[in-house]
Amino acid sequence: MPKRSLLFLLLLSCSFAPLFFSSPAWARYQAELVSEYDGNHKDDFTAYFDRVRLLVNQAQLEDSVRLGLLQYHEGFEYPLVIHFQDGSPAGAEYALAYVQLLQTPYGFAQELVVNLDAISAGPKQDFDKIFYHEMTHAVLNDVVGGEASTKIPHWLQEGLAQYVSGEGDDRVTQAAQQYKKSQVQALLCDLNGAYTGNAYPQYYLAIKSLEDKHSVNAVQALVRELIEGKSVTDAVEDSTGMTWEKFQEEVREYSLNVLKDKAKPDY
Repeated sequence: MPKRSLLFLLLLSCSFAPLFFSSPAWARYQAELVSEYDGNHKDDFTAYFDRVRLLVNQAQLEDSVRLGLLQYHEGFEYPLVIHFQDGSPAGAEYALAYVQLLQTPYGFAQELVVNLDAISAGPKQDFDKIFYHEMTHAVLNDVVGGEASTKIPHWLQEGLAQYVSGEGDDRVTQAAQQYKKSQVQALLCDLNGAYTGNAYPQYYLAIKSLEDKHSVNAVQALVRELIEGKSVTDAVEDSTGMTWEKFQEEVREYSLNVLKDKAKPDY
């Protein structure tokens, strides 16, 4: 086991072990922000530590309100530790922040890691939006009690993360402006298709279509029903009154109109 992971587990054990055994069933965990850091970016750590300290509760409340999961006003069901380090796992080398799932001696837990190598390398990105995005993943994992995709498909997770963070509109605009209006169909994808970063604009537009066509209550109802264990097809029908096939058609038409509006002219 890597030294940092072992250190994290020891910290988690010390911080939360008493709660696993002595807290009443209704008690919830507050995210634990680790103040220790021994890496190479001390100035960035100081600046971003203060920023994260302000963002933790704000992001949690935003998820609570936007997703209709009001229990997250009071904290997490399972432990979440936020810490800073240099570097990230293979495949996430350029991620400014990411969430990892853990199995500890006391059960399920998560860590949200801020990657100071990526922050220091620049160019600077909107860290607040990235942090909100990752906190949304942490909330969805927490409410499921493990990997969220066991109940919430990837398209919905990533769409919701962009929806809560506020990054979705910019991502859609940037993607559409790479195409002419007659070409933007290339950005459309099957929500049941393979998970890919290129589909993020489509994932977000699926959520915006749901909100604009059926209201925020439909977004929240879809999330709740999936958490309760319903299938995607049943949850979509319950929250919109539409079959899964009709919902996909509606999302496709809505997405195409938005993308055409933002794309370059054909002439």
